[in-house]
Amino acid sequence: MTRFLTLGILCSTFMFGHSQNYIANYSVAKEEVLRSIPQAYIDKARNDFNIAYWHTSHGTHVYYGLCGLQDYKLGDNELFGITNNNPTSNKLDFHDIYGYDLSTGETAFIQRTRDYLDDPVNAEINTVMWSWCNIAGHDVANNYLPGMQTLINEYGDGGSKIGAGVGQRKVPVNFIFMTGHANYKNNIGEGKPKNQADLITDYCSANGYFCLDYYSIDTHCMNDNYWSDSGDDGNSALYGGSYKFYQDFQNLKTVGNGYFENKSSPGGNVTYGAHNTQHITANRKAYAMWYILARLAGWDGENENNDTEVDNDDQFYFNSEDNTIVIIDDNFINKAICRIYSLTGQIVVQQTIDSYIINLNGVDSGIYIVSIQSGKLKIVKKILIS
Repeated sequence: MTRFLTLGILCSTFMFGHSQNYIANYSVAKEEVLRSIPQAYIDKARNDFNIAYWHTSHGTHVYYGLCGLQDYKLGDNELFGITNNNPTSNKLDFHDIYGYDLSTGETAFIQRTRDYLDDPVNAEINTVMWSWCNIAGHDVANNYLPGMQTLINEYGDGGSKIGAGVGQRKVPVNFIFMTGHANYKNNIGEGKPKNQADLITDYCSANGYFCLDYYSIDTHCMNDNYWSDSGDDGNSALYGGSYKFYQDFQNLKTVGNGYFENKSSPGGNVTYGAHNTQHITANRKAYAMWYILARLAGWDGENENNDTEVDNDDQFYFNSEDNTIVIIDDNFINKAICRIYSLTGQIVVQQTIDSYIINLNGVDSGIYIVSIQSGKLKIVKKILIS
């Protein structure tokens, strides 16, 4: 790899704190977080965004949840009003596109998105989202992440296809990343849902991209406990008892008080999200979606209850003089995992931290993303190896 000439470029290490959290995971997929969002940002999101969403069965969780939420409590039909492929004043303009997902053809979503956005009929679309079917075994690092980055470079704010020239569109597009659903007793390991989710969320955190974290929501119960073997129905052998933590929660609540019934369309039939036997999973994914939309509308997210994060160097720092990561916090030793990614999302280093120095002299020159996680504490920084 060619070494970078660093004129005026600092070897930056930084951290996204609460107000910069880009991952809509279990910690924000809660009704109390939704209700804490200032109404001005919900109103702005509802009126400003025109969303195109590609998915197959598992992707129905978001859409069915959004459709049901508007009928949840008094006033929600106005606050969270939504239409499907029928733009209406003061409603969220949602285009639910069923039949294609990120698991289809690996990179097919790139050209399909281009074709859609280049069509004058879709000139007002300003937000794009693609859902996974089963993320296991797919090449996230070499296909999904670079593919999304290509689309952002072309259609995002300041992108090469945004402008007033021939073949360009006037309206820039927000791209929302997604992780894949959990697989019962089969989440951990190379190419499996947990590891794939780490690739995506670390990439988004480091680059400032929003992500709806299916995996996190599928594997965390309402008490924030993580069930690593959970499936996509809130089912976990480790949980024990009934083996379904979301069903247990729902059984303690009533419709309109603790959960709402998902709907197949705005004002449509009551239905569970596909592969679900309860409403909570799709409820939470609707909360996560509105969290992202409010953030895109300008909300700083200060009221959310996220995992513990910090924005200083009290835990570790990068020493550019000898290309080492220096661990300061004793609590990281033999407890935390360090992952280093290329900007395309490929893992170049992954190890348990067992000493105070991580030597990166064997890593090629370039910009990388460092993720260090110990329990709920995750710190993500960019580094430049020169």
